[in-house]
Amino acid sequence: EGKKKEDKKEEERSLNLIEEAGWMDSAHDRRDFVFVEDAVGAIIVAMQYRPVDNSPTSFNIGSGEMSPLSSLSDEIQYLASADGERKETSAKSKHVIDVERSSSARAAGLSSAEYLRWSATTSLKDGAARLLAWHLDRALPYFPPDSSVLDEGEVDYSSSVADLQSAAVFTPPDGEGILKHRGIASCSADEDDPMCLREAHTSYPCASECSTGSCTPSIFDSVIATTHEATEDCDVVMFTMSLGYDLKEMQLETEFSDGEAQEEWKETTVCTLAFVPSESTLAKDVIDQVPPAALEQRGVSQDSDHETKVEHLNGYLAHHGWVLILVDGATRPVMAEEMFLPKLAPARLFHSTVRKVMFVDESFSHTPYPDDAQFLASETSRGVLKSRTVTGPDAKGRKTKYKLPEEPQRRAVLVVSPARGIPEADGHKMPLKEITLSLMKAIGLDPEKDLSREVRAQREYYERARSLVNSADLRSPDPSLRHRLEIKDFIRSRWIVHHLKLEEGHQLRCEWYREHVRWNTHLDQLSFAYVMARRDLVRRIVTRQPPRTAESEEELTLLQRIIQKASDAGDWHPIISAEGAPPPIHHSQVSPEAIPENLQDLPDHEIGKVEPEAAFEDVGSTYYVRIMSDAKMLESRKWWMKARNNHRKMVKRMKEAAEAANEK
Repeated sequence: EGKKKEDKKEEERSLNLIEEAGWMDSAHDRRDFVFVEDAVGAIIVAMQYRPVDNSPTSFNIGSGEMSPLSSLSDEIQYLASADGERKETSAKSKHVIDVERSSSARAAGLSSAEYLRWSATTSLKDGAARLLAWHLDRALPYFPPDSSVLDEGEVDYSSSVADLQSAAVFTPPDGEGILKHRGIASCSADEDDPMCLREAHTSYPCASECSTGSCTPSIFDSVIATTHEATEDCDVVMFTMSLGYDLKEMQLETEFSDGEAQEEWKETTVCTLAFVPSESTLAKDVIDQVPPAALEQRGVSQDSDHETKVEHLNGYLAHHGWVLILVDGATRPVMAEEMFLPKLAPARLFHSTVRKVMFVDESFSHTPYPDDAQFLASETSRGVLKSRTVTGPDAKGRKTKYKLPEEPQRRAVLVVSPARGIPEADGHKMPLKEITLSLMKAIGLDPEKDLSREVRAQREYYERARSLVNSADLRSPDPSLRHRLEIKDFIRSRWIVHHLKLEEGHQLRCEWYREHVRWNTHLDQLSFAYVMARRDLVRRIVTRQPPRTAESEEELTLLQRIIQKASDAGDWHPIISAEGAPPPIHHSQVSPEAIPENLQDLPDHEIGKVEPEAAFEDVGSTYYVRIMSDAKMLESRKWWMKARNNHRKMVKRMKEAAEAANEK
């Protein structure tokens, strides 16, 4: 009852604002509404019309159906209502055909239906639904997280869509739901439509953290409960997958870990998982090797059929160090939105206690160990680096001391390694054709045999997008805004570390996932480079970073050599953070300051050298993607091993002291 009174007061306040603004009268003015897609279609058709005498021609593209603005408002309110019921409004209006207005409007221009064979096809109600869906998709692009179990500043996307929808908290409508409310069909990835995944409203698998309330089933739906149980109390999950064919033997091995070994040392716990087809030869062979006593413990016998054994043993079998997650229906070829779901959008597959995950490709050439997952997970954050002095060349190549400014602490939402063999070129001039072939070779594809139509289309689209954005005719006349789209951040994605508890990471993962699956290719590295290029362009515009010029590029080259030697700033690629967060710093903004010649001979500590500070605080972090160079990785691994050994020595001393105290 109290809520109804509050809603009534809110409605009265809204009406008062409308009256004060003078909108009440205009709300009843009748207009001929045309949906934007119809208007664009009319323009495209009109561009092809050629009048006989080449004189200027105007066309009327209206429908002749006059409706008040209040009708559009009422329709949007109805679509957005939680109960789906149409509320009575104080002023009822009818959709009428105003003959006089329609006639005068038509007299103002030629009939599009008669001369262009074109007419608007979207009704006011359908147009209102599409308009609202468009805004909702941009305001709430993905299903909201479950924030009830986390600390402030973190998110949790481990809950299934069904759990979120059945929760007591209100979940806002999404664009897909609005369209369904009006009975407007949208495409699904299950349909054999090459344009489907390019549509604004596409249903993604429910198991993806990027799906909305309207989603489609996938092969992972039946194993989410199993993976949540298997990963409970794990800080980090290292996983691989071999799906889409009849797997006979796993080539990738690891060291089994369920977190207990790390727990003894009070370290970050790691669990190892592998997604494999339940109908595969490997799954059958492993199940056949289970002793009868172990089968009985799980409630099955040797005489039970394969499906029953899978149901009872799933998540309890270890092979080559991996706990096997047996996925039904995965021996058949798997669609891109399912195949890349664990790699690019995995949050819903794991328990809410899992903070970070490390994906390892099944064809990775080295054996990954839990230690590797621990180390790389630790590299998602770095404390403040205090001001320090370094030695490097000056413009004439002479050895000079520089003072590096203090660098703020950083937090990575994603850690990957850079691609090898990328040509030395500016981002707006990168030879995408050559790079595409190089990326194909890096993942074991033959450019001559495996260069599919989809790969060619993806690469050509990125080339054209870059060309259009960077076109001199289309760029801003303001020199301070003449930024270029620079596609340059190419990576190796044989392993990826995701931070699952940061909203910035969720947004990036979903942008990458949605961008990649639309192309149905294996080159997620190419999709990543394009997503990062778009984000970097937005960042430079929003933060008003000056555009790069030939002079600044030459100066940057010298400074870059100094920074690369003494700092890891080049590994950290900033992303736009949430509103109110401190702006991330690009490595080009870290400027070494040359120390005057009369101070060059002084000891470093007198100049002001301060040792780097490894401490990390949760407050004041900025967010990045870390593309970690091989050199920095080796250097960081040495420091990490030293720190871990010291930590274990301390834990050992504490245990020995506790045992000695107990003996006394």
